[in-house]
Amino acid sequence: MRKSIGVFLLAVLAMMALTRSASGGDSVDDQVKRLAQRYKQVEDQLGRSIHYIRKTESNGGTTIEQAWFNGAGDLIKVAIERTDSSGRELTEYFAPDFEGAPMFILTRKETAQPDGTIQVDESRRYFRDDGELIRELRKSARFKPGESTDTVRVPNVAVDVSKEPKVNATQQAAYDFFSKPGKIAAALKEAGPPDVDPFASVKGDSEKFRVIHGTASPDGRYAIALGFTREKIDWEQLKDSNNPATYFAEDYIDEADPVNPEDGKLLNYVVDLTTGRILGETGCAFFGTKSHYNYRACGVAWSPESKNFVQLTSWKWGYVSCHAGRITPGPKLLGTVDVGKYAEKTASSYLKTRKHGRYEGSIDIGIDDVTDDNIIGLTVLGQASGGERKGEIHFSVAEKLRLRETPSGLRLETVSVRNAPQE
Repeated sequence: MRKSIGVFLLAVLAMMALTRSASGGDSVDDQVKRLAQRYKQVEDQLGRSIHYIRKTESNGGTTIEQAWFNGAGDLIKVAIERTDSSGRELTEYFAPDFEGAPMFILTRKETAQPDGTIQVDESRRYFRDDGELIRELRKSARFKPGESTDTVRVPNVAVDVSKEPKVNATQQAAYDFFSKPGKIAAALKEAGPPDVDPFASVKGDSEKFRVIHGTASPDGRYAIALGFTREKIDWEQLKDSNNPATYFAEDYIDEADPVNPEDGKLLNYVVDLTTGRILGETGCAFFGTKSHYNYRACGVAWSPESKNFVQLTSWKWGYVSCHAGRITPGPKLLGTVDVGKYAEKTASSYLKTRKHGRYEGSIDIGIDDVTDDNIIGLTVLGQASGGERKGEIHFSVAEKLRLRETPSGLRLETVSVRNAPQE
């Protein structure tokens, strides 16, 4: 079924809210670097991903459509290749979340020339989270018959993106453009089973959890999952009536007290997708397997090498829970720590030194960065959630925290704290 524009935009807004400063305050170079890094992470895991493929013949040409999914069931790449007598054209899509932007699109066109040479034209386009094209690099070269058509040594030429047509000129145009790879992938799944599924025979603890979509680590190995303290779970009873492919524990909608007397406690796990094994609890208790339910959302930020993670659950005007953890070789979950309480306390102490009065509104947290050298960058925001000043930002504090190992477990320590620009 076609997703409405309203739902599509809500998904994009939810994703942007969870990573409040992840792109809006970064330079174009930083945003491009992040998308290029995502491209490499995806390419590295394709050999151990779920793969769908469809080949069709029409008008004297062959079209091959492909889609790759990680062990959490999240789409990570889509490719369309068209070959006919004139040559070959390939388009590849990469995105952190295929429900919207940001997105990286690679196109390559090979055209046979009358003299036997081959003209190769490539384009690399980088789109930020509002759908704006922020950089385009092109390559163009002519190759002799029998010569390798690898363009690795061909220099990139930067395009003036301000003169390029806007794909997000209207809501409909943005939807049509950014939803295309997702529609292709959905059609491939509906057409039949994958030709490769390395997770099909994985059992482990899989009956005890269901993965929360959009939480997989960059290498595709780990994810955050919904689970309960009881041993046997009737997952059929927890299927979301609006989307049977997802699960929703509506009896646990209050994350602050996620206990049902009959069913026990709801919790979230870190799981190893390659073995189906539960590594441990995250400390959060998100109640469904979709990443967002209207304004209730669950986001996970991972360090590039899938070593450290921060899980953040939130509602419209603030955060609910925020915990960080570290995975060590084995793999093992070394432990978790409550980032939310620590960050709030740090912000409060900092504001007191600035003679900031007591604040009674809601507190929101945005995760800006998580690094492999154990640094968590975040923003603590105070805002009014009601009354005449609803939505007004009262303060914004940027913090850098270090996730440190100690004999008694993980601990947080403050690296820096300062005022942050208010949006």
